[in-house]
Amino acid sequence: MTPPFVPIERLRHFSADGQVYRAFNHLIAASMGRLLLVPLHLVSGPWHLSTGKPAVIHGCPVPWEEVHAVLDYPVNLLVDGLEIEIAFSHLFDLNIFWPVTYVHEWTADHISPMVKGEEKVIRLVHQSGLRYAVVPE
Repeated sequence: MTPPFVPIERLRHFSADGQVYRAFNHLIAASMGRLLLVPLHLVSGPWHLSTGKPAVIHGCPVPWEEVHAVLDYPVNLLVDGLEIEIAFSHLFDLNIFWPVTYVHEWTADHISPMVKGEEKVIRLVHQSGLRYAVVPE
């Protein structure tokens, strides 16, 4: 597998505030109920806009515990067929900025990153290290 590169500009469309953040050796884009973590080695494009402003803000748009959960929680693969189908349906969200990907390159599981551990979050992890977490509706 050759890891595809993700243009910084496309990450902006994925972010609720149009900003891309850098923390934990990843670029982070967040919106309500969704968190995307792209390893720095997969990023392409200028780090500054044509206006001279930074295209990437150093910092974290969500609590760091949530980022650590998406990065570090042990993998607990989904085994239920319906859960797997629901999890992989979220790959279509990623086609906005990363259209060339195959289902077999991903693993899917549930994590509970909230403080009380009550909320189940679907986490998709690509072989390249890209991670996407979404709260199911």
